[in-house]
Amino acid sequence: MTTSVAPKAPSETVVVHSRRDILRYLEDNPKNTPRVGILFAIAMTSVLADAYDLGSLSIGVSSMTKDLGLTATQVGFITSATALGALASALVGGIIADRTGRYKLFIICAVLLTVAPIGICLSVNFWMALFFRVILGIAIGLDMPVAFSFMAELLTKETNAKFINFWQPLASFSNILGVSIALPFAINAVTSHIWRFTVGFGAVIAVVALVLRLKYSEESPQWSAKHQTLEQAASVLGKTYDLNVIVEPDGSDDTMEEEQKHGVRELFGQKQRAKTVLVSICAFAQQLQYYGVGFYIPVIAAMVFGKDMVSTIVATICAQGLGMLASLLGVRLTSRLGLRRLGLVGYAIVLVCLVWMGLIGVHGGQDPSLLPVFLVVFLLAGTSFGPGPLSKTLAAVVYPTEIRGIGTGWSETMGRVGSAIGLFFFPVVLAAIGIKSTMLVIAICPIIAIVALLTVRWGEKSQRQSRLVTPEAG
Repeated sequence: MTTSVAPKAPSETVVVHSRRDILRYLEDNPKNTPRVGILFAIAMTSVLADAYDLGSLSIGVSSMTKDLGLTATQVGFITSATALGALASALVGGIIADRTGRYKLFIICAVLLTVAPIGICLSVNFWMALFFRVILGIAIGLDMPVAFSFMAELLTKETNAKFINFWQPLASFSNILGVSIALPFAINAVTSHIWRFTVGFGAVIAVVALVLRLKYSEESPQWSAKHQTLEQAASVLGKTYDLNVIVEPDGSDDTMEEEQKHGVRELFGQKQRAKTVLVSICAFAQQLQYYGVGFYIPVIAAMVFGKDMVSTIVATICAQGLGMLASLLGVRLTSRLGLRRLGLVGYAIVLVCLVWMGLIGVHGGQDPSLLPVFLVVFLLAGTSFGPGPLSKTLAAVVYPTEIRGIGTGWSETMGRVGSAIGLFFFPVVLAAIGIKSTMLVIAICPIIAIVALLTVRWGEKSQRQSRLVTPEAG
C-alpha cells in the first residue's frame, strides 16, 4: 500500500492589489526562507566557475605551455583571456539584467559555462584555447552582475552584506578544488596534458549549475514587481517566499509611471558618484594585486621548491586553505565591523606582506627560504578577509534595485581591468625588474585602496546599518 504526501501548504496568505503592494510587502516583511537559500546557492555558481578556472589553470599553465608549444606572449594572452572576456561583457550583463531580468541570463550563462571548459580541454592549438577562454570570460562577465544583484535583492538588508560575503570562502574552496585535481597526477609523475583534466572538470561543475538553475531559478521579486505584470510578480513573490498570494487588481497599476531606463551615466550622478568612485577603486586595486600575485602562487612556490611539483601543489593548497579560513572569519565579523573596516584591516595585511617581500625577495636553489611562501600565504589570507569580499559585495549592497545590475556590472568591469593587467603584466614585470621590485610596484594598490576607504564617504541610514554598510538606496 502506498501513501501520498501532500505538498506543504504556504505559511502565509497575502492579498495584493497592485505591484506597489508587492514592493511594500518586500520592504515591510524582510525574510530569508529555504527557497531563498536555494536560489542564493544557485547564484553563487558563477563564483564557483570563476575561481575554479583560476586554480585549475594556475597549476596547469606549465603543462599547457609544453603541450601546445606556447610562447611567453601567448601564455600571457591565454591566462588573461578570461579576464578580457569578462571585461568586455560585465557591464553589458549588468545593463541587460536591469532591463530584461535575471532568469534568462542565468540560463544562457550556465550553458556557456558548460561549453567553454570542454572547448578549452579539447584545444589543439593556441587559437582554439584562446577562443574558448574568451567565451568562458564572457560567460563569467555576464553572470557575475546578475548573480550579485540577485543575491542582494533576495536577502534582507540586515544579512545581505554578511551572506553575500560567502562568495569569498566559496571561491577559495573552488580554487583549492582546481589545484587538488592535479595532485594525484603530480604524485605519479604524470605532467603531460594535466591541464586538460583540471580545466575540463570545470564543465562538470557547470552542468550541475545548469540543472539547478533550470529547476529552481526565478526572477528577483523586486525586479519582477517593477517590470512584469501583477500576476507574474505575485507568482514570483509566492514561490520565492512560500506565500499564498491572492491577486485582486484595483487598477492602480494602470496609472503607474513607466519605468525609467537607467544607464551608466547615472552611476556618476550626484547621488551615486561617491559610491561609484569607491566601488571602482576597491574592485580595481584588489583584483590587480590578487591576480598579479595570487594566480602566480605556484610560480612563486616553484622559485623556492624548484621542479618539485608535489610541494608546489601542496603549498598552493595550504595558501588557499588559510585564505578560506580568513574569509570565513571575515564573514563572521561582517555584521560587527562592516565592509569598510574589513577592507582596511585586509588591505593593511596585504600591504605589509608585499613590502616585506619587496625587501627580502625569494630565495631558492641550494638555500631555500620558506618566508616568502608564508608571506604570500598571509597576503592571500588578508585579501580573503577583507579586500576580496569588498570588491564584489560593496556594489551589490550600495546601489538601489533599479541600477544594481549596472552598478555590479561596472564593479565587475573595473575588477576585470585590474585582473587583466595583473595576469598579463606580472610575468613581464617580473622578468624585467625582478621579484623584489615587482612586489613593491604592486604594493601601490593597497595604499590607494586604504586612502579611498578612509576618505570617500557615502550616506549610511543609521548607526546599526552603518555597521552593516547598508547605505540609503538613493
